[in-house]
Parts: sequence; C-alpha cells; structure tokens
Amino acid sequence: MQKLQLSKININLLILMEMSWQMWKTEKAYLSSKVILSFLARICSAKGILANKSDLENLLNKNSSFKMDRNGNLYFIDQYFMDYFLAKRLYLTFRKLKMKGIHKLLNARCYDNNVLYFLSVLDQKTNIIHQPLQKIIQNEYIEKVTENALHIYCRTSKFKQSLMDENSMKNKQNDTYMNITNVNLTQNVDFSLEFKNNTINTTNSSVDDKSRAAQFFNCGINLLKENKNFEALEPFFVAKALDPDCIKAANNLAIVFKNLGSINLAKQMAQRVLLEEPDNNRAKEHLKYLNKVEQQFQTKRLEDLRK
Repeated sequence: MQKLQLSKININLLILMEMSWQMWKTEKAYLSSKVILSFLARICSAKGILANKSDLENLLNKNSSFKMDRNGNLYFIDQYFMDYFLAKRLYLTFRKLKMKGIHKLLNARCYDNNVLYFLSVLDQKTNIIHQPLQKIIQNEYIEKVTENALHIYCRTSKFKQSLMDENSMKNKQNDTYMNITNVNLTQNVDFSLEFKNNTINTTNSSVDDKSRAAQFFNCGINLLKENKNFEALEPFFVAKALDPDCIKAANNLAIVFKNLGSINLAKQMAQRVLLEEPDNNRAKEHLKYLNKVEQQFQTKRLEDLRK
C-alpha cells in the first residue's frame, strides 16, 4: 500500500481548511471526525493515493491544531486557529481566480472581523482579493454573495490601510533608530540640539559632562511629555554618552519609562539600555513587564475586532 505523500499534497493544511469551512457553514464549534475522514478519502482517491481508514485516522491524531473528544468530534484548540484557516481557504480561492469557487465561499453567512483581519494580512503583499470582489459587486445582485463581497471589500480595505500605517510607522522608527545609533557619541563633538523651547548649548566648556548630561536628560523628559515619538529619545542617548550613570540610576530610568507612554518606545529604550548594559536589572524588569502588557494589548485588540 502506497504511503501518504504529505509533502506533495500538504494534506494537513487541507484538513484544517476543510474543518474551518464546515464548522463555519454549520455554525458549530466542532466537527465529526467522520466528515473529515470522508473528505480525506475523497482527496486521496483524487490524488491516486491508496490509504485505509487507519492511515487516515493517524493523520488526525498527529495534528496539533485541533483535539478530538471521546465521541469522535474535532475541536480547534483555539478560535483563532479556525479564523486563520478559514481566511487561508478564502485567500487561496481568490488567488486561483476561479469565480465559481469564490461564489461558493461567498454564498454563506458574513465572515467576522477576525477572519477578515487574517485575510488582509495574507493579502498584504499580493493585493489579489479586491479585483474579483469588484467584479461581483458591479455585476447583478446575488443574495449573500453580493452582500459578503461588499462586506469583505470594505472591511479588508480598512484593515489593510491600518496595516500599511503600522508598517510605515515602524519603518520610520527603525530609520530614526539607525540614524541615532550610527552617530559616534563618544567623539569630542559639539552637541547643539534645539527642540521647540528646549535649547541646550553643549559648546560651553565650563559646564562639566555630568551637568550637561543632566540637562539632556531633563530635555528628554520634557520632549516625551509633549511628543511621544522615537526622536524624543535622542537626548537620553546623548546624556548617556556624556555620563553613563545618568540613565543607569534606577530612579532616573523609572522616570524615562513612566513618561514614554508608548509600549513600542519603552521596549526600544529598554533594549537599547540592555545592549550597552546587559546586567541592568531595572531595564530587564521593565522589558519583561512591557512584553506582558504588549501581549495583553494584542489579545484585547483581536477580541475588539471580533465584536
């Protein structure tokens, strides 16, 4: 008996996409393993692969994305798995540009925001889903199909714009970070920064490095209160170059994190400090806390999208 050629037909992905589709259609949180086994038998037959029931059951038992209860019902380990693989099925169908298959998937209840968010992520670089959707919208009205096309087109447009704005901001922050880190702050050069009303003249040789560092540090705090972007971190890096103990002090570092406001900025600041001072425990504690907060924020964001 020929073995299942998993690498050639990617059968695990087919199982997950079929599960998500069947569960979406039936509006149930589970699916009978008999349905999937029947689906697998058809796939293997179409691909010319000989497999008995035991072979197919082994496939289900090895998959870690879902679990099976005593009654032989299959459940995704998390709702987001179902949402993602349903979006994956939609995306692959759109990519084939077969209108019959697209109509079949649209002839269903409206897809929720989680599914459409994942669909937007999958289509972020290819931009292939909107063209067939436009054709459906422009053609004669078909119940469910046209409604779903409108819904998907509008929601994914918003999600994709949001993703573009996010990436644009990250790129800008990364560019700024590279510009700052490429400057050799240890050289004996004049630092003259002018930020709105916060002007510091560092060319005065009568002012020692510790005093100048304190000036930069205070300037940075004022900037963060007014303008929470990565450029506002520059005074802290200059202050650190002038006096390493300025930001190393636990109370000063706490003030920086308190005023950063943005999780992204705070993480970048912590990572920058740890890069130069791997044993800075205060920075380690803040980074651990920020990662936890960021995870909670992302979970809440996905929950809000589902509403």
